[in-house]
Amino acid sequence: MSKKKRRLILLFLLFAVSNSFSQEADSVTTSSLFDLSLEDLMNVEIVSAVKQSQNITDAPSVVSVVTENQIKERGYLSVDEALNSIAGLDIITDHYQPNMGIRGINGGLRSWSRLLKVMIDGQSVSFRSNSDNYIDASLIPIEAIEKIEIIRGPNSALYGKNAFLGVVNIITKSGSRLKNASISHYLASINENSSFGLSTIWGGKREHIDFLFASSYAQIDKSGLTPYNVPGSNIYSEFDKAQDNEANPLSTFLKLTYEKENIGKIVFDANQQIINSHAEFLDWGTLTHNNNISIFNGYERLTYTKNFFENFNTVFSFAHASGKPLKHEILDTDADPSEWIERDVGYTSYDLSADVSYSFDEINNFSVGIDYTSDIHDHQKYYTVNSAGIRTLNPGGSEGIKNFNNLGIYLQMIFNAAEFFNFSYLNDLTLTAGYRFDYHNIYGDVLTYRIAAVYGINDKLSTKVMYGTSFNAPSPVQLYTNYIVPGGIVGNPDLQPERAKTLEWAFIGKIIDNLNFNTSVFYTEIDNKIEYLLPYGQTSNITAENVSNIYSAGIETELNANFYNNSAYLNYSYQKSILEKTDPVLEKIRINTPLYPSHMLKFGDIYHFHDYFVNINLEGKFISSRIASDQNNFIYDPINYATNRYELDPYFLFDLTISSTNLQIFNQGKTKISLKIQNLFDSNHYYPGFYNYDISGLGRTFYFRFTQYI
Repeated sequence: MSKKKRRLILLFLLFAVSNSFSQEADSVTTSSLFDLSLEDLMNVEIVSAVKQSQNITDAPSVVSVVTENQIKERGYLSVDEALNSIAGLDIITDHYQPNMGIRGINGGLRSWSRLLKVMIDGQSVSFRSNSDNYIDASLIPIEAIEKIEIIRGPNSALYGKNAFLGVVNIITKSGSRLKNASISHYLASINENSSFGLSTIWGGKREHIDFLFASSYAQIDKSGLTPYNVPGSNIYSEFDKAQDNEANPLSTFLKLTYEKENIGKIVFDANQQIINSHAEFLDWGTLTHNNNISIFNGYERLTYTKNFFENFNTVFSFAHASGKPLKHEILDTDADPSEWIERDVGYTSYDLSADVSYSFDEINNFSVGIDYTSDIHDHQKYYTVNSAGIRTLNPGGSEGIKNFNNLGIYLQMIFNAAEFFNFSYLNDLTLTAGYRFDYHNIYGDVLTYRIAAVYGINDKLSTKVMYGTSFNAPSPVQLYTNYIVPGGIVGNPDLQPERAKTLEWAFIGKIIDNLNFNTSVFYTEIDNKIEYLLPYGQTSNITAENVSNIYSAGIETELNANFYNNSAYLNYSYQKSILEKTDPVLEKIRINTPLYPSHMLKFGDIYHFHDYFVNINLEGKFISSRIASDQNNFIYDPINYATNRYELDPYFLFDLTISSTNLQIFNQGKTKISLKIQNLFDSNHYYPGFYNYDISGLGRTFYFRFTQYI
């Protein structure tokens, strides 16, 4: 039987099973998912904008939210899939890790989503040796997520370093909110390779103790992909394919909560990531068929919350985080099996923080916080190892200071303008001001601030104006690493933090009862942008330098609607970013930033068939053309690579998810069955690469998922 026929039969069985068990379903519960989704988006309480619960329409930031229901009904399997539906965010991949850019800017070579601060319940989850955020399936079991809060724009005034161009805060469920424990399994066909995933979550509440535990594991095989040659080049043929290109992301999350009125609230949470990937498309070791990048990254945290006095809220937190390669990691820069690369890198971190806030009333609030972080680093060192076991340190880099210590103090005030200035006509105007001072023993002190005004036009519409500054600290790897291959990246201990200032305007609200919108306009200036200087006649190795400025502007519009049996979204973003730098030949130049599309259109619609108890979700995205990387443009035109640059073609992608609702196959609980087809029309598309080729996207991919609720 052909694969196509098997897939059609699978689709038929999904509908048949859904229909056969629909008689016992609770249609009221099912339809309420759609009734609530729009209200959730308008009235959801968020915590990321000011570190306190606040309605999204009142938040002094440009905020988007992906809810638990949306994750479930759209069939998202990882955080990066959910983020890729948000206006102003763009994700490219080398099939090792997603690399998320924002508002016209991507971190570039060996930067995996380091332009944003990614957190779980306010705790940073970056691999601190290189500041990268691993946002694939290894980050957190998707079932543990209650919502994902995305703030576009600066937030260093609240969160310090690396809250540079945005913040992603993953809010987890509590055991008491978990309606049912579940176990979920999926089978997949990826590039005609078999893959699978398994996840589970359970929790509950007994007296004063609330607990939640979730875990996930997957085996994802992306073998068979071929590098896409730079125009005019024929380095790779159709026979050059990724082999055994398998990844095995593993994640666990635990949260224990004890709460009693006279004692307060004590929360212990822990998250562990294991990244395990053969990574066939990295710039230093393409198609060697012998790479195995294996990393542990995780944290444990204890948080205590207590109102010691009326209207005073205090939060104390202590966290321990660590990360390092695992023993079976092996890096291979060529096809010679007699010699390979090993690396020593890792960190141990301690985070201590205290936050105190006083609420005068429901609006007026004053907060002060202090935090201290100590990162103890084993700076990255690459060694060449041969079959005889001889280990030789590669050249380049420097020792550097191992202890990175940062002290941060912030002040924040939220107040109603009418009471503060005694003007009654300002009753609907709320002002927010925040300042933060960071002192770091490596790169010195940084002062950041933000001011915002939110005006409620009426009970359905509000507008916001915001201005803020932020900074992105150089990572230990950027400062001190030696090279993995001759001509590769070496550290620069003289790097300074990247700094940004952003002006934003937003308009948010309901047009009619079944339609809401969120529109924002932004302008950002970045100073001291870190660029990797190419070694072509300038230096012997690629080196990171503070050599450019970026001027970025754009508009983002999001629409969400409920009508009949549909729950739909549509968003569009336009971004124009200009990079200004000094070129050794052309002197001062101003060019469009590479790697990022100017136009992005994303949309989706869930349709519920009441009679068959089936949801059909169709999502799509249009990504316009983007300029290739500097590294590949040098291959394209070695003389004029700074200005004569080629572009990757635009593309459309569509995903289809068909899922059952309220099946009762077993007596223990409900069952959910879903079929997801990514890249439904098998469109060819390519992501920017960084070593004489661009990276092929995945073709049509099938996921069959079975979830049993207990």
